Amino acid sequence: MFEGKLLKVLIAILFAVFSLGTLSAHPEDSEETSAVVVFSPNSHTKYVGHMIANIKEAPLMEIVPKVPYTADDLNYRLENCRATMESTDPKIRPEIANDLKNVLKYDVIYLGSPVWFRKPPKIILSFLDKYDLKGKKIYLFVTSGGSPVFNYIDELKTLYPSLNFVTGRRFRPDEMQENVEDWLSSL
Repeated sequence: MFEGKLLKVLIAILFAVFSLGTLSAHPEDSEETSAVVVFSPNSHTKYVGHMIANIKEAPLMEIVPKVPYTADDLNYRLENCRATMESTDPKIRPEIANDLKNVLKYDVIYLGSPVWFRKPPKIILSFLDKYDLKGKKIYLFVTSGGSPVFNYIDELKTLYPSLNFVTGRRFRPDEMQENVEDWLSSL
């Protein structure tokens, strides 16, 4: 009778040791995976996105518009520039040329773009409409010489209330890597 209890205890100990060994052998199973997704028509956002991707050791994915933006499309001084026209029409959703479905396998998304009229460019809405990011943590980063990020975040939270926009940060186009590192370490 004592031997039977001893055998059960030994089996329980071996099971526990085996289970702990299995857990510690695969620590990456419990870690969140992340990706950086950018829309960067003039390369400023892509520059910051590269820094984030390097620091987080994450892939960088770029939202490529089916119809590329020209310098005139982004020239706010022109009355009918494309960026202005898109920003004023809530129904516009520019088409995305590339397939970004791999983003769905990541737990954390760093989503970046410029700020257009204190709001996200409409192609960001196209991206969020096309790819279901429910259940993922989304950290927003924007590039702008002066527009704040809070209107941008509020717009996305209003349009996509089921998504988890954790926080956001504005970076200048010439941002220093230390500032990017500081932001990431504060998350």
